[in-house]
Amino acid sequence: MGISEDESVAAEAVELEWVSRFLTSLEQGNINQLLSLLTEDVLLVSDGGGKVLAFTRPIQMRNQVARILAGAIEGIKPYYQGSLQAVLAPLNGETGILLLSGDKTVAAILLQCRDGKLSEIYIVLNPEKLTRV
Repeated sequence: MGISEDESVAAEAVELEWVSRFLTSLEQGNINQLLSLLTEDVLLVSDGGGKVLAFTRPIQMRNQVARILAGAIEGIKPYYQGSLQAVLAPLNGETGILLLSGDKTVAAILLQCRDGKLSEIYIVLNPEKLTRV
C-alpha cells in the first residue's frame, strides 16, 4: 500500500511544524521544551573538519545535548551581530536547517526522527563542505 498525496502532505506539514518547534526552543534557549523533543538516546555529532571549532566526539546524553544546543546558539549570536537566521532547506532528501549570516552558510543541521522525537542531530560546520550546500 503506497502513501497517498494527502498523507505525504500531512507528513510534511507535521515535519515542518516539528522543526519549527525545535527552532523556537533553540532560539529561546528553552531547555525543557528541547528535552521534550529529544529521544532518551539522542545522538549529536558535529563536523568542523579541523577548520572550525566543533565537538570532538559524538554526544549521546539527552540533558547534555539539549544544554549544548541551547548554549551553542546563544554563544554564537554575538559573533553574527543579530544577522544569524535559520531557514528550512532540503538536505539529503529530508528537511534540514541552514544557519545563515547574510549570504554565508554558517552551519547545516540534519535531523533524524524516531517515534515523533529527535533521535539524531548532525551539524556540519566545516566551511569546505558548506560551500556545497
